[in-house]
Amino acid sequence: MTRCLRHMLAHRGGRAGVVILGIMIALIAIAPLVTPGMPDHMDVTRMLQAPSRTHPLGTDLFGRDVLTRTLYGGRHTLAIGLGVVAIAFAVGVGVGTVAGFRGGLFDAVAMRIVDAVLSFPALVLAIALAAALGPGLLDAMLAIAITMTPQFARLARRQAQHISGMLYVEAARVLGVGSLRIMARHVLRNGIAPMVTLASLSVGSAILQVSSLGFLGLGAQPPSAEWGADIAANLDFVRVAPWVLMSAGAAIMLTVLSFNLIADAMSDYLNPKV
Repeated sequence: MTRCLRHMLAHRGGRAGVVILGIMIALIAIAPLVTPGMPDHMDVTRMLQAPSRTHPLGTDLFGRDVLTRTLYGGRHTLAIGLGVVAIAFAVGVGVGTVAGFRGGLFDAVAMRIVDAVLSFPALVLAIALAAALGPGLLDAMLAIAITMTPQFARLARRQAQHISGMLYVEAARVLGVGSLRIMARHVLRNGIAPMVTLASLSVGSAILQVSSLGFLGLGAQPPSAEWGADIAANLDFVRVAPWVLMSAGAAIMLTVLSFNLIADAMSDYLNPKV
């Protein structure tokens, strides 16, 4: 872990990603100390005020402080984005590794399900699932996780099929090592690198999908603070109060950019040829 962090800081893009993400996480963590109030506190006498000393990023159509909404909304968006990737990684890697290692009927059935899910555009499928499950952050997280799981399953299956033919795996079989231990200690351990890289790239995509569902009203529900939902709520005032949309939009852009830069550095670190 220490070596990985040192590589991140030595890599130009990785260093920028770590700094950007670190600053955002720090601000989100200390939000109660740097914001003037709670994110759902309304004051209609201060609606759509321009940035000032009292409200550094201005106020929205309900007089709520935009800085407060942005920082508190980051808690929901980041937590859901990381949770989505964690679920998709665990399920997809588990299913893909077993399918690639064992083959047979399980492999055929699992991969046909994966193919069926991959045949739909990810965001369209996430919207359909979120609409079927009902609006809410947890339902949105589940919907996005379902759309992302096949990517990990496909990659894990390919890695498992490749590694299962290696001599050290055959030697472990000859020595009587159990299938579960071989999958855990040899197949998964030696094939995990590209899946970790995919996971780091997928966080940015998950955040974009979470924000998209929130924008469409299928994610966080009012008065909860969430970047996509806040953009949708103030979209009609983009001409007279652009700061309302710019703060949430900039937060989404910087967060996704930081994860993509970290993923690029992670790819170099985990690539044995590099």
